[in-house]
Amino acid sequence: NRSKGDGDTATWLPPNKGYRCTYVAAQVAVKKKYDLWVTAAEKSAMKKVLSGCPGQKLPTGGNPTAAPPRFHAD
Repeated sequence: NRSKGDGDTATWLPPNKGYRCTYVAAQVAVKKKYDLWVTAAEKSAMKKVLSGCPGQKLPTGGNPTAAPPRFHAD
């Protein structure tokens, strides 16, 4: 994890090339579920990895999770 830091798909991929399709598909699923933004470079890297994984499906399951209510200090 230290080598990965807070890098995204554009800056870090697992060294195990056989796991990259699963890893990127999981990232896409999480970003979709939580409506997170993706940089242009990250999107390009995701497309590049997933283009080599024609049978890869996005993970599914779990219920949508709502963000906790905001705390308002008085």
